[in-house]
Amino acid sequence: QGHYGQLGLGDDANRLLPTCVGAEAVFGGSQVLTADCSYVHTLIVTKAGTVWAFGFGGYGALGHNDYNNWLVPTRIEAQHFGNANIISAAAGPSHSAAVTDEGTLYTWGNASGLGHANQQAE
Repeated sequence: QGHYGQLGLGDDANRLLPTCVGAEAVFGGSQVLTADCSYVHTLIVTKAGTVWAFGFGGYGALGHNDYNNWLVPTRIEAQHFGNANIISAAAGPSHSAAVTDEGTLYTWGNASGLGHANQQAE
């Protein structure tokens, strides 16, 4: 289902067959290492250690410092991860998480799933 742009194809249409989102040209010149999907958003980790997010932006789950839906893969700025390389990311129902190559965990989105003490969307 592409209702929120979570397919990364520039629109909110459903696709019934696998459709190429792209390769190096789409992801800053790097190959895709992993992809993780929730019902409403998608996270991509590249071999260069970058994270890309698209789909439903509610609760800030995309990490773009807004609540907008993003219809195409958009890089989450490296400074949000202390400029570290990301090796893994997971998309929850309304939150997201990423792990650096040094073992540091970052979470963002709906406060109920973040494990942060302040319980506010971040």
